[in-house]
Amino acid sequence: MFRQIRRARRDPWTGWLMLIKELRVTHQCSILEAERIVVSNAHMRRYVERAINAGNPSRKRALAHIRYNGSASLIVRADDSFDFSIPPP
Repeated sequence: MFRQIRRARRDPWTGWLMLIKELRVTHQCSILEAERIVVSNAHMRRYVERAINAGNPSRKRALAHIRYNGSASLIVRADDSFDFSIPPP
C-alpha cells in the first residue's frame, strides 16, 4: 500500500515518509531503525546527503532529527554541512 502511494506522489518528503512506513511494517521496527535501514543503502544515502546539504526543508528536518534523537541521531552536524554518524555500507 505505501509503495503505491510513494510511486503515485512525486513529492520527495511524502516519498520518504512512505518508505519509512513501508519498512516499519515490513520489518516490524522503530522509525530510527527504519531510517538506519534506508541510509545503509549507498544510493539512498547519497540521495539523503544531497537533500540535507542542499535544501532548507530537508535541512530543517535534519536539525529536528538531531534535536529529537540526541546521541542516537543518525546525522551529525559538521559546521555548515551534515554527515551520517553510522559508517557507509
